[in-house]
Amino acid sequence: MENTDDQRFNSGSDESIENDSKSFFENLKKEIEEGNDDSMDPVNASLSPDYPRITTIYSKWYTRTCLVCGLKFRENDIVRLCPKCNKAYHDDDQYNLHCWQKHFANKNVCTKPGYDLIDEVYRSGCSYELPDSFDNQQKIENESERIERVSEQFLQGLKSMWKAFGDKNVIEVKAADTHIIGLKCPWCRFSIRIGDRVVKCPCNKCNTYFHNDIFRHLECWNDWNGTKGNDFCPTSGAKIEKN
Repeated sequence: MENTDDQRFNSGSDESIENDSKSFFENLKKEIEEGNDDSMDPVNASLSPDYPRITTIYSKWYTRTCLVCGLKFRENDIVRLCPKCNKAYHDDDQYNLHCWQKHFANKNVCTKPGYDLIDEVYRSGCSYELPDSFDNQQKIENESERIERVSEQFLQGLKSMWKAFGDKNVIEVKAADTHIIGLKCPWCRFSIRIGDRVVKCPCNKCNTYFHNDIFRHLECWNDWNGTKGNDFCPTSGAKIEKN
């Protein structure tokens, strides 16, 4: 009888040790992965879970698609990450992209469980909900850090000196430019948004627009042309007459 009890006790102890060991290594793996992420994207390193992030080219969500607005995350986009699964959502006043608030309205969870048709696996989802006492002050503080510390005169001077290849006209996209908004730039493949500066393809046979926006690090028209320029349209293939 004593041997049976000892065996049960030892079996329970072994199972407990095994579970503790598994939990330890899982937490260790998570901490190592978080440390690697911080080292790759130092701008957003060691921030509290509910603090907004500034997208850099090193951010894990960079160029991925926001599931709410359908736009890809670009450099300098302001986002929030789900504290449980790190899914990114826009929360950017500059582009009026408040995907974080829109998604979590009415107590919606981050991700509902379901079958993933692409990976052909069942996803358990993420049960995170936006708390009632969520502090938005951190966003205000972070937005203030985003303002460039240069004079208005310098910005205007840079705008006037930064020429599009071939001296093409640069258009700043307005809300009324519905025929431009949402088009994909053929060079960077990012969608064109309100406020972007763009150049229309001069072939006159397409509706193609290139970014040429030094303020957003999207100098696509100049990059595509290089130093010599291209004499064809990337969309229609039509010949472009050089000036």
